[in-house]
Amino acid sequence: MSSNRACSNTKNNNNSVESPLHMQNQSDAALQHSIGYAREFSTQAAAYHLLKTEEPLVHLHRTIVLLSTKIQPHCFAPTHLELAKFFVDLQALMSALDDESDALWACVALLQHCSRNLEARRAIVEQYCYVPVLSYLLVRTTRPERVHRLMLLLQDLTYGIRIAWEEPYLVVLLEHLVDIVHNTECDASETASPQDDSSHALLALSILVNLCYKNFVVLFLFLRRVNISSFSRRIQHYGLLANKMLIILSQDVHPFEERELHIFLRTSFAAIDECLKQWNVPQLSHIVDFLLDSQCHPRLQRAMLTHTHYCEDIERLLDQIDARSGMDDSSEDMRKHQQLCMDLIFRLVSHVLQLSTKDNSNIISLDAITPRLYELLCCWMESEHCGVAAIELLSILLRVGRRGIISQLIAREPTTVIKLVASTKLADTKPDHVMAILRLLLTLLRESKTEKLVLAEISESYFDNILAAPLALKPELLSKHAIAQSEIDKAIFCLLLLINFANIAKKAYFDKCRELLDKPQLQYAMARAMVSGTEQVASAVFKIAQFEHFPRAAVAKHVANISASGNSNGETPSSTNADAEQWRNLNAILKSHRTLVDKELTQRVNGLIDSINSTLQNHELHNAPVSQVIELYNHRISSLNCAMSNMQQRLEQASAQITRTTQLNNMQNAELELFQSKNFELLISQERLQSQCKDLKQQTDKLKSNMSNLIKDFSESSEQLQVKERRLAVAASEILDYQKRCEELRSSLSAKTEEVAKLETHNKENLTRIEKLKKTVNAYEHDIKEKVRTIEERERDLAKTQKGLEEQREARKKSEDLVSVLEKQLQERKEQIENLEMEQKETEDLRKTIMSLMESKKPKRK
Repeated sequence: MSSNRACSNTKNNNNSVESPLHMQNQSDAALQHSIGYAREFSTQAAAYHLLKTEEPLVHLHRTIVLLSTKIQPHCFAPTHLELAKFFVDLQALMSALDDESDALWACVALLQHCSRNLEARRAIVEQYCYVPVLSYLLVRTTRPERVHRLMLLLQDLTYGIRIAWEEPYLVVLLEHLVDIVHNTECDASETASPQDDSSHALLALSILVNLCYKNFVVLFLFLRRVNISSFSRRIQHYGLLANKMLIILSQDVHPFEERELHIFLRTSFAAIDECLKQWNVPQLSHIVDFLLDSQCHPRLQRAMLTHTHYCEDIERLLDQIDARSGMDDSSEDMRKHQQLCMDLIFRLVSHVLQLSTKDNSNIISLDAITPRLYELLCCWMESEHCGVAAIELLSILLRVGRRGIISQLIAREPTTVIKLVASTKLADTKPDHVMAILRLLLTLLRESKTEKLVLAEISESYFDNILAAPLALKPELLSKHAIAQSEIDKAIFCLLLLINFANIAKKAYFDKCRELLDKPQLQYAMARAMVSGTEQVASAVFKIAQFEHFPRAAVAKHVANISASGNSNGETPSSTNADAEQWRNLNAILKSHRTLVDKELTQRVNGLIDSINSTLQNHELHNAPVSQVIELYNHRISSLNCAMSNMQQRLEQASAQITRTTQLNNMQNAELELFQSKNFELLISQERLQSQCKDLKQQTDKLKSNMSNLIKDFSESSEQLQVKERRLAVAASEILDYQKRCEELRSSLSAKTEEVAKLETHNKENLTRIEKLKKTVNAYEHDIKEKVRTIEERERDLAKTQKGLEEQREARKKSEDLVSVLEKQLQERKEQIENLEMEQKETEDLRKTIMSLMESKKPKRK
């Protein structure tokens, strides 16, 4: 029941009361409002950079506060040139302000406000590079409450951050965060107050986890500059964060016990529960990705395979989803966050179900909550951001679930599947959504309880509709730019579904399969799927290849052509496997690096010690060459230190230049998009003006012809006017006669009014009589209705009686036929009896005759 309530609440939230046009108008108005404030901010920021006085700073501070209070977070998504310029100006202002300025911390609050929108948050981290600015500000800040605010913001911004090279701010930030962790007492707890040092240590460790997770460069830099053994001992009291950090570092740093990893899993699910309370997408994504990547850590993978509390943990998450869905989630941002969180939850549950299939494990089972999961999935399968994950989870439940619970539920109430099939025919359905539905149909087709449902809902035209995009291309125009990869994947699964149909109903679909597989467009699609498709798509192509009329030669030719064109264009395969292997061999890489460094340092130190010992033994320390060598060596060390500091400065300058170039590039991209949109609008307006010009020319021609016609009509109407004037004079004399008649009619009117008064009184009497008659008529109508009802009942009885009479007549006819047959049989029996009696009589006469003869021949006794 709770899932049904959540489903109804979700539908109410998704189907807003306001019309789409009204919501769009509100959104446009809010965007224009935010653009106005952004322009004002850029103007005041430029004035402050020019004057550097207190007055523009006060106005600037007021505008920043208004931006963080009056403008909703979704308005800061950088979809407009003014907003892109706003983020660039905001970073320049934060770099220019003093650390103790209130305007600077108003900027931090504004940045925290903007980051609540996911698109703005992604732009803040990736496009406008605010993490370095905030990192340097964190190092310079000393007040605890401001440190806490900065670390909270950095924690939020670094969830899922990707860093590909050693940026100069990383060294400073990593050392500062490690110092915070080392300088904190060891009694840290998750419930520390915001101003506690222990809370700062937790936040610092959380930021370190975010920076090192899936960032090989940062992790390598961290391992080079930190004493890992002391750091790992220091953080062992920090619970979930400590376990995450130790898992990221390597399994050799801290050998986990299985009990610790099971506690880590329970704590992770509790953290997911907390994320669902606020629909915190970045943090939830970080936790779920961490659990999904457990195969990189063998002990964590083994712990997940032996964990026995998945059912109650996931049920607790479902309870939280039900409770949270009942709240007011009417805003667009909140609905999007909700759907993204549901997408992550569905992916996690899918991973848990897939773990249950490994090593034939019987430990993991979600059968107890499978019906509840199905109810939840039915509410979200049509959603934009989590529909694909919901459909994938339903497919996994069908394959992995025991006792066919899901197939029974679908067969009992097939409305959801019917809606999904209908949605694939719509033009606005996304290709990945269609592909997920096709995979679900393939799974349903293998179930005996749902096979007939799929066969009944899909016809031949369904496949033509799905394959319309690739079949619309001309065979000579086939290339990877002519058709998208999503359309390729959709066509592959559609073909696989059709072949499965042909295996079930060969007469109806076999010829259709042969006809489609002979199309060069689909042959090219299968070749593209084999070369550049995912593992699922390539597996689907291999299943299609099992069809007896699969065009192997044509597909192989397309594969060769695609591979040759890909090599000529310099394309390289994906480096995902290489990255995974790099992560797995991290310990070996670090050990070999430390070994080489240690050997080199040992050789240099030993050589230096030997040379110094030899000079001491020979008493040649004051000798010029030896002293010059030592001086040269010291000079070399100092020059190397200077070179290193110069390189560090150049690296910082290069990083700042890259940041400015990136921001300039983003602004130019925004300007280019604006120019392209303006150009497109100008082209449309030009075409519209040309069509209006043509229409105006046609209208002028029509007006000229109408003018000539009007002149002709005017000459004709002047003649008619003279005739009408003569008629008017005649009519004036007639008017005098009519006036006399009017006086007579007025006198008759007064007499008629008296008669009308009498008639009105009579009419009132008639009305009272009519009311009485209406009542009697109503009574008669009621009586008639009752009599009609009795007549209908009598007619029904009569119909039943007539039906019984007909049955009796038929029975009588049958009995009469039977009597006639029996009479015929009786007559035959009578004739047989008469014949037998005749024979008996003849036999009796013959017997008497024989007896008499025997008596006559018997000798007489003497």
